[in-house]
Amino acid sequence: MGNLENVYIGCQKIKYGGIDLGHTDGGCEFTYTPEYTDILVDAYGTTVADKVLTGEAVTVKVPLAEFTLERLKSAIPSGTLAGDVLKIGSSPGKRLSTQAQELVLHPMDKPDEDKSLDIKLHKAVIVNEIILPFRADEKTVYEVEFLALVDESNEDGNYLASIGE
Repeated sequence: MGNLENVYIGCQKIKYGGIDLGHTDGGCEFTYTPEYTDILVDAYGTTVADKVLTGEAVTVKVPLAEFTLERLKSAIPSGTLAGDVLKIGSSPGKRLSTQAQELVLHPMDKPDEDKSLDIKLHKAVIVNEIILPFRADEKTVYEVEFLALVDESNEDGNYLASIGE
């Protein structure tokens, strides 16, 4: 029989590189996407005999509701924050892995020391375009999408992310 205490509803606190990204608007979304290659052999025609993992992607989408230069700098990793100005525009060829940071999603209804449902992307980078909507009747909410890069300092099976303590 099921246990209703295992049904979860709630918001997450989002920290990127140890910095709290503030309020969100619309929740956040964790996505795990595996990729497989089919193993086919003549004896079975087009029937799949096996599948082999060829890659994995872990992403987190977060609609950020707080509009500050510091938080916007997190969303635009190639930008440079100089005083009260966020400067944007870099030469091509920069590796995002050099700017990757840990991303932590922590349930707001759990005390900070309870990490039992924390989601951690070990080396996260932001990979989407940033759109800043400015409208008279809406908040300026901009979505960021984090992608987990391989962290070779971890063991096989934990290269991208972990859930729980």
